[in-house]
Amino acid sequence: MTTQIDQLAKALLDAPVGYVEQTVSMIIKKPVYLKVVEQEPVSGTRYTRKIVIGHGQFPILSAVVNFDSKNIPRTVLTDLLQKKESIGSILRKNNIIVQRRPATINFDRSRKKVTREYEILCNGLVLFQISEEIRLDFLRSCKDS
Repeated sequence: MTTQIDQLAKALLDAPVGYVEQTVSMIIKKPVYLKVVEQEPVSGTRYTRKIVIGHGQFPILSAVVNFDSKNIPRTVLTDLLQKKESIGSILRKNNIIVQRRPATINFDRSRKKVTREYEILCNGLVLFQISEEIRLDFLRSCKDS
């Protein structure tokens, strides 16, 4: 069982930038939703965005995204402010090529969840700082149901 959970975690953690939502759906073989729970300016040009990717009542992945609007291309910012799409979908739609720079990855002792922090960069400029919590127990429950 631990090996399978580790494989699920690896598949999700290895998902390319912009494909996390699709990867969750592929793992559980079911449709998923993405909900922008909150997106507010925190000071000046800085924003915080909170999202959930889930299936049914299960919030499989929750994330807090910080970004500075002065670093974001105008077309991307316009889409972000509409609060309808994932950051990855918006970046792909606008043909923005990005890289992920990992900071930390931590499993809890029971290995029911993993947290990670990373940055999304474009041409060396940090566009987004992301902190995620992935519920491996919920991912497994959805996959097995």
